[in-house]
Amino acid sequence: MFKSFFAGAAASLLALVPQPAPAQRLILPGALLLAGYRATCGPVDTMIQPIDDIAAAYKGRIILHPRVLNLPRAQQLFWYTHECAHQIFGPGEAAADCWAVQQGRIQGWLSREELVGLKHSMRQFPGDASHASGPARGIYIDKCYAS
Repeated sequence: MFKSFFAGAAASLLALVPQPAPAQRLILPGALLLAGYRATCGPVDTMIQPIDDIAAAYKGRIILHPRVLNLPRAQQLFWYTHECAHQIFGPGEAAADCWAVQQGRIQGWLSREELVGLKHSMRQFPGDASHASGPARGIYIDKCYAS
């Protein structure tokens, strides 16, 4: 009898603890798993939340759209590493793309075949004031991968 009372009380207390909405989740630095790979960016935390882009970076935080978690492993890691590059190097998109591709090659999670898949996924990106178009980004990341 006491066991069921305590179980019910514990469940009631857990219901009172605020929980993030399923589409919004804060992940502490070093605790993010992307396709089985522990993704880290120093002291930077990660928020999984729907935004108007695939990913974004703010000082001390990387934001990933939940759809990133459904991408192939190399693409998940590319977008995370791209946003980590912004934490290190600032707002330059080309530099973030290049560093992410080079890190993927060095760390072994981005093969030439996976690079082709990444470029294919970017081909429809229209570009804007701070981002080159998808095809232009593809040409640039090819050069970065080779260097």
